[in-house]
Amino acid sequence: MKFKKLSLLISTLIAAQTFAATDEVIVTGTYSPVTSEQIASSVTVISQEQLLALSSHSLVDALRQVPSIWVEEQGGPGGLTAIALRGAEANHTLVLLDGVELNDPTNTRGGAFDVNNINIDSIKRIEIIRGAQSAIYGSDALAGVIHIITVEPTKTTQTNLSVAVGEDGYKTASITTTGSIDNLGYAVKLQSKDAGEPIEGSSAKNKEALVKLDWKQDAHNVDFSYRYLDGDKTTFPEQSGGSLFAKLRDLDRSDFTDQNAALAWQWQVNDVWRSKVQGSWFNRQENLTSPGIFPFDAVPPNGADTDFTRKNLSWVNTIGNEKSVWANIGAETKRESGDSKGYLDVGFKMPTDFSLDRKIDSVFVNINGYVNEALFVQASARRDDAEHLRPKDSVQGGVRYQINENLNWFANAGQGFKLPSFLALGHPLVGNPNLKPELATTRDTGLEFSANNTSVNVSVFRNTYVDLIDFDSDLFTNVNRTDPIDTRGVETEIHWHTQDNQWQLGAHASYADINAEHPLMGRPRVKVGATAVYNLNDNWQFNANYLWVDHRLAASRYTGDTVVETLDKYNRLDLGAKWKVNSQLSINLSIENAADENYMNDIGFPAVGRTGFVGANFSF
Repeated sequence: MKFKKLSLLISTLIAAQTFAATDEVIVTGTYSPVTSEQIASSVTVISQEQLLALSSHSLVDALRQVPSIWVEEQGGPGGLTAIALRGAEANHTLVLLDGVELNDPTNTRGGAFDVNNINIDSIKRIEIIRGAQSAIYGSDALAGVIHIITVEPTKTTQTNLSVAVGEDGYKTASITTTGSIDNLGYAVKLQSKDAGEPIEGSSAKNKEALVKLDWKQDAHNVDFSYRYLDGDKTTFPEQSGGSLFAKLRDLDRSDFTDQNAALAWQWQVNDVWRSKVQGSWFNRQENLTSPGIFPFDAVPPNGADTDFTRKNLSWVNTIGNEKSVWANIGAETKRESGDSKGYLDVGFKMPTDFSLDRKIDSVFVNINGYVNEALFVQASARRDDAEHLRPKDSVQGGVRYQINENLNWFANAGQGFKLPSFLALGHPLVGNPNLKPELATTRDTGLEFSANNTSVNVSVFRNTYVDLIDFDSDLFTNVNRTDPIDTRGVETEIHWHTQDNQWQLGAHASYADINAEHPLMGRPRVKVGATAVYNLNDNWQFNANYLWVDHRLAASRYTGDTVVETLDKYNRLDLGAKWKVNSQLSINLSIENAADENYMNDIGFPAVGRTGFVGANFSF
């Protein structure tokens, strides 16, 4: 009956084009770049143009239009965001930026990444791989991987100046220059952003610098990237009742700095052997103060200064013919260290300091090949040996079969694990040094149809999670839950465009049924969306994005006790227009939540109402 309801929802949508299936190169979920026909997992690739058509200013709003992704948000730009992929926990999705892992295990969300820390107009493309990917990435990739790739070098010199303003104090400005000098490609971007205060108490500001270099000479290729982000945020505390219900009107305040860098050297040794050595570094420093939740027996005032660093070094050898049979063989070593100097104010400041580090050594092998022209198979195995824990072995396998020239079938199964976060292990009040890794087994299968100007993708999945880490209020400590969580569902995308691309239409729908002993918060069972892009002529483009979201459970402590409520369903419509004034200047207009839908993202945290934005891009 549930699947009949989903089919009915899908059938009411207009078939359309949003994220078209292509044979472009994919670098996520694999040790060496492949085409979409050489990967057996469920994949979504979003280009810069497609992303900005979904939202001109918010990565959170854009990602909600992707099948099986739900981004839970608390209020406006200063509130926490969390990605739930196929109904999994927020900290079960690995987030990469230019190949560097961004998950921070010292935070209170178990390492979940805050999507609001990425500026949408810095993004060149996004690759999303669903299903457990620990056989490729090791820890953290239980539900899947989201890889954000920023601006890249170009063959010719290009410079772009971008400015935008919006209601409630929104403003941003950036300058980007890309090009090449002989064998050296470069990309540099500087940006300043103030998201304003569209919801009482919720504000965010940041400054960002990006640098990329790409040097090529004969059989050698060297890539370098560096990102610096400095920001501050305010919001009502999590589960405080937000701007609507919080009894205490003081705010959480966060000042943070993110830095990441990567250096890679690739050598094409001969026709059948390519070797790549890559090192990466990520550092996050944050100072967070919170007034707590009144009455203070719910959550007392607290704060923490945290400093987390991750260093990776990997060596991958690609051997064989990548049009027939090839293998990736290599090793990786990773060092993570985290320090937190915190307190709880219970009439006096009780220290909550902890300091942990761990080293993880890994070896892996990945085999890919064509059995015949129609059948492609791949398999991966990896061993991760983390300090103080037993080694973890992860395997993954998949097939892709071309039934005919229009129809492909794929199937994939994999294992995932996530090491306990530093906070879950080391917090002096609730930490448990005996925690085990969280485990996952994921399976999915699907069909991809493409003919003329239409494509249809349908996937069915089932995922099982065990030993999940949770807080036990009776024991007053973190524990591994013995009861498993089972998620199953279906997702679909439909794409269509006219021959001249004047009309591009799209629809998507996701259904996730979560079987758990304790209800999970913030995840809708059904999500449906549709998009339309209309190119009136060479100078004018119009777009519309529609989203329907099912009920979600939410928890709050604004009364002093834990309250669980069901948040209402809602509809949302976003509109946009782009006017190309000339070859150098374009003007962008957008209206977010055009119907001024009144709904809550979390208990007491209202969504931003109807908001207008205008931006200009000048290229020279």
